[in-house]
Amino acid sequence: MNYKSLVLAAGLVAIALPVRAELPEHIQELLNTRRCIRCDLSRANFGGMDLSVTNLQGANLIFSNLENVNLNASNLTGAKLIQARMSDANLQTTNLSVTDLSKADLRGANLVGADLRSSRMTSANLKGAKLQQAKLQGVNLGAANLKGAKLNGANLFSADLRGANLQNADLSGANLKEADLSGANVKGIKLTDADLTGATLPDGIPQ
Repeated sequence: MNYKSLVLAAGLVAIALPVRAELPEHIQELLNTRRCIRCDLSRANFGGMDLSVTNLQGANLIFSNLENVNLNASNLTGAKLIQARMSDANLQTTNLSVTDLSKADLRGANLVGADLRSSRMTSANLKGAKLQQAKLQGVNLGAANLKGAKLNGANLFSADLRGANLQNADLSGANLKEADLSGANVKGIKLTDADLTGATLPDGIPQ
């Protein structure tokens, strides 16, 4: 999508969505400068856009549409992404540390090498997501759906996975030191060479 298409899309967003008056200005700022720190972009529609290498620190993206969006190598530190639609998004090497992704839809998203340290991802849907080598230290994935997710080599030190659905997830070589998997669904989980030192494990995983 070229720049003119992005500007047109921004205008359509401004017309179609019942949002605060400053939202079109924030979208224009993002498109012009590829940065919009602490902007209000809630409920905005960025589906399919190329927003790679953008700075969205602290932005409000609650209920936003980020399906199939390219946010590769972008900075979303501290952003609010509650119930955001992010299925099949490219978030490879993106900085998502200390973000709130509660109930976000991340099905099939590419989060390879992403930084999600200390993020809140309770009840997020990560079915089939790619999280190889992701930094997930201290993340809260309580009740999240990680069915069939790829977490090979991911760092989940001290992660909260209580009640998470890890059915058929691949955590081979992952660091799960001091992680809490209480009540998690671990049917068909792969833990080859994973480090489970000090982890709290559910029934179905040898102590």
